[in-house]
Amino acid sequence: MTDPEDQARLARLQEIREGMEALRIEALAERGGKTFTTDETLEFIRRHDDAADTVERYALQGREPNDDA
Repeated sequence: MTDPEDQARLARLQEIREGMEALRIEALAERGGKTFTTDETLEFIRRHDDAADTVERYALQGREPNDDA
């Protein structure tokens, strides 16, 4: 049996795997069912995180994102 640190690490890896799978499914839906490579999935995650960070920065500055851009 593994020690508690190993168990926690394995649990975290499983959470990450599940999160990547959820994002992959979302990305597939956006691309009409086309398949993705791991690199494409990671790029989608990066863009998703960048967009969330941008919206958060606007909120902290008291501004709203503009859909006209």
